[in-house]
Amino acid sequence: MVVVRYILPAIRAKLVKELTESYNFRSKDAADALGLTQAAVSQYLSSKRGRQGLELIESSDEAEEVIKEILEKIVAGRFHVDEEIEYMCKLCEILKEEIIEVST
Repeated sequence: MVVVRYILPAIRAKLVKELTESYNFRSKDAADALGLTQAAVSQYLSSKRGRQGLELIESSDEAEEVIKEILEKIVAGRFHVDEEIEYMCKLCEILKEEIIEVST
């Protein structure tokens, strides 16, 4: 439940933010690249979605590296659906460890 409610939206928010700010994607292009609607992209950009978990992602160097890998593949047009699960699992493991470290 935590992953669906906080982590996945935060990952999407981070990807949208980076695609539009760092790679100069238009909202429509970011939506197409991520399989989202333009309305969803707008909500991620305005922090109506994904805000709560975004700080956790941005505070983790390891998570930022994985996000960077994903972004490079998206921009190059080499990001495939079969990789999506692998990357999401990797990010969840990283963030789980980060949460454990913070709480102990």
